[in-house]
Amino acid sequence: MKTLIAIILFAVTAFAQQKTPPPPGAERPLNLPKITEKKLSNGLTVVLAPLPNVPKISSILTFRSATTATDRNAHPGIAQIAAGIANEGTDTRTSKQIKEELRSIGGTLALGSDTDSTTMTASALSEFSTRLFDLMSDVTQHPSFPETEVKLAQENTIQQIRAGRASPAFLANERLQKAIFGNHPYSFVVADEKSISALTPNDLRAFVTKYYIPNAAHLIVVGDIDVDKTFAEIEKAFGSWKSGTVPPDENPPVPTRDKRQIYFVNRPGSIQSAIYIGNASIPRKDKDYFALRTADTIYGGSFYSRLTRNIRETKGYTYAPTSYSDTRAKTGAYVAGAFVRNEVTGPTLLEIFYELDRMRVLPVTDEELSAAKQFSTGNFSVELASQFGLAGRINTVYTYDLDKNFITDFRPKIEALTAADIQKAAAKYFDTYRAAIVIVGDWDKVKDQVTPFGEVTMYDAEGNVITK
Repeated sequence: MKTLIAIILFAVTAFAQQKTPPPPGAERPLNLPKITEKKLSNGLTVVLAPLPNVPKISSILTFRSATTATDRNAHPGIAQIAAGIANEGTDTRTSKQIKEELRSIGGTLALGSDTDSTTMTASALSEFSTRLFDLMSDVTQHPSFPETEVKLAQENTIQQIRAGRASPAFLANERLQKAIFGNHPYSFVVADEKSISALTPNDLRAFVTKYYIPNAAHLIVVGDIDVDKTFAEIEKAFGSWKSGTVPPDENPPVPTRDKRQIYFVNRPGSIQSAIYIGNASIPRKDKDYFALRTADTIYGGSFYSRLTRNIRETKGYTYAPTSYSDTRAKTGAYVAGAFVRNEVTGPTLLEIFYELDRMRVLPVTDEELSAAKQFSTGNFSVELASQFGLAGRINTVYTYDLDKNFITDFRPKIEALTAADIQKAAAKYFDTYRAAIVIVGDWDKVKDQVTPFGEVTMYDAEGNVITK
């Protein structure tokens, strides 16, 4: 026993004396399965990737014509409600029967909508692939939207809207999307309660018929599959799905500012300020994607970032500052932010802008660039190791109309970046002179700190402009 304790103490002491972590291991080659693309006669794109690491399949069916903003003028919020309850019953299956059938095949099935699409994610044991595709097809083409489920979804959504209006994070994000995207569909965040309450099962069925169409959709299947056999199963399940009219593309120009503009949401009594700073940037397929992504990792998109070291570790203003490059199908945004005490609202703004400007005018260090590259390529490799991770990455290629070699090119393009590339991207997209500044907080307590940074427009929690 004494010998064992001595060995443990020696190991602990040796570990404690090691000043630097061991170097990372050599990169492993990216071994991707052969990806096959086929098309049904109705226009559905089918992408198959055999990955027999476990006896199951993972599928993602994406409707590119059904986004959160689709039909927002006539029925705002309908896309979210439709996606939320499409799997709660079909013309031939009740909600209970769908759930029981999924359990019997070791399966899952869920839908959700975002600014670029509605997606159905589904999985099952590979021996039951035929039954899974049949379920997916039934939910896609024949959702019944039972009145009880619609009413429950409406009530839950209204409660979520009310909870959001009480949340500084929600209010800040809503105001930022509107400030950056203006009249663009991406500015739509959430419907009002009245619009949600007015939706009917007939509205939802009509929405699905119009916007869940095969000629504006793609199906990704990854897992323990035989390509020809699986395509035949998909053709049988989805072949009768009727094509539709693809809605016209909405991509109006986003607003431009000739100076900083502050959008202040007043919440009297707040003890902290929610701060977001943002600008329009690029779509996902833009050639600057890799450089901007890496610049963000160094600036504020990782735990060892400059912003974190500055206002968390050195200044102690906040626990978790953040930044992110939000690149979407049609355009994007670059955002930085933090939640801080009232008394350091102004100093935090100053440091956020300082670090943005430092990225714009000075090259990053070799150490920062190397760490950012390892962070990106390492996470990317981990994602691709699972069925759903690989399916998700393939799905982005088709959703964002990326080059078909995006996945294999990811690591080489990240590795090829130089400090000059990062500085160029930062200078182009980290625009501190024409930024939208969104602050949610107590105006009376922070106004003297805020007004030096730009012209202020004041809002209440419902989004109405109010006077100071």
